[in-house]
Amino acid sequence: MAGRQFVYRYDGDAGSDEVEVDLQDEIPIPERNQVLQRKGKSWKVALVQTERSVSHPPALPVYRVFLTKIEHT
Repeated sequence: MAGRQFVYRYDGDAGSDEVEVDLQDEIPIPERNQVLQRKGKSWKVALVQTERSVSHPPALPVYRVFLTKIEHT
């Protein structure tokens, strides 16, 4: 079964969670310290957690991506 789900969290705010479903495995899995462009701003990946369900049928794996805003000087 292909597909996965990304949950982006901005600056540690659980209310900011943004879900993106990738059914074709086209979105690369972010890496720590990588810079992503989201919501018109630059964000640094602080942490990526992978959650895999043991349910039957199996659910999509979830990648929780914790982002911190990059401050431009």
